[in-house]
Amino acid sequence: MASTDARKALDQRRTNFGSLIFCPTCANLLDNAGDQDHIVCHACGDAQEGTEFEDIETISRSQEAAFPSRLRNKRSLVQGVGEVERVNARVEEVCPECGENEMTFHTMQMRSADEGQTVFYRCVNYSWNTVSCAFLNRYPNPFATHVLSADTVAHRLDTQTGELHITRLLRKTNSIPRWARSIMRGNDAYILEHVVVDPESGTLVSKTRNITHTRMLKVEEKQTLVADPFNIDRTLCKNETSIVSNIGYGLNSRIENFSLSRFSENIAKSRKGMLYVLDLAQRKGLFRQRL
Repeated sequence: MASTDARKALDQRRTNFGSLIFCPTCANLLDNAGDQDHIVCHACGDAQEGTEFEDIETISRSQEAAFPSRLRNKRSLVQGVGEVERVNARVEEVCPECGENEMTFHTMQMRSADEGQTVFYRCVNYSWNTVSCAFLNRYPNPFATHVLSADTVAHRLDTQTGELHITRLLRKTNSIPRWARSIMRGNDAYILEHVVVDPESGTLVSKTRNITHTRMLKVEEKQTLVADPFNIDRTLCKNETSIVSNIGYGLNSRIENFSLSRFSENIAKSRKGMLYVLDLAQRKGLFRQRL
């Protein structure tokens, strides 16, 4: 008798989910019992006692996101975007101060909605002081989501030359092509960066090299930022890159070509990231002091 009662209780737990009642034979959704003595399944014809499903306590929980609202979404978008700062568009416009033929601009609604937006222009040139500080503080930014961390492991000031030496460890990630998944474990890579800043000559030299996956690929990059000798508000940038694969198996050229294409994409993202940091620094008045 006890085993029969236990099986009946088990069947009841299996045939109702909250206020929904299901047929124990074919799992078809049953009608609400209401005042009926029996509930008949429309699929298999099996009948259930209506009293078995009386006084079922149902507790429902919900979250705010379960009830979307256009107004709430707009508010959250405004709050979320906040300082995901815009990277200003560029336009061919002569700067009245330095004569540069290109400027960035952005628009903002300064008055009532029925009036036009105000356009703000800004020169694309930045001084070496600003660019060098932005370079050292370029992570994180929205265009470098593949850079997971940037940690300073050593720094020193050469009292004789006045040069600042900084060593950083970068952790980056990238998707691995299908053909390389069998020979490459994991998609995270560690990059060692050594930076030398010479404020007297207005020079910053950054050298980076990967210290993981070196058998498959070695990437060495040198980036030089130099103050323009003819325009103190302008910085010259030079990039030198070496990409070599020694893995063999006839894959060297394929890996090098793929890495070159990926590197070109990352360079474009890096440029946008620097512009983002520079624009943010200029609008917030950062990096005003000399090194």
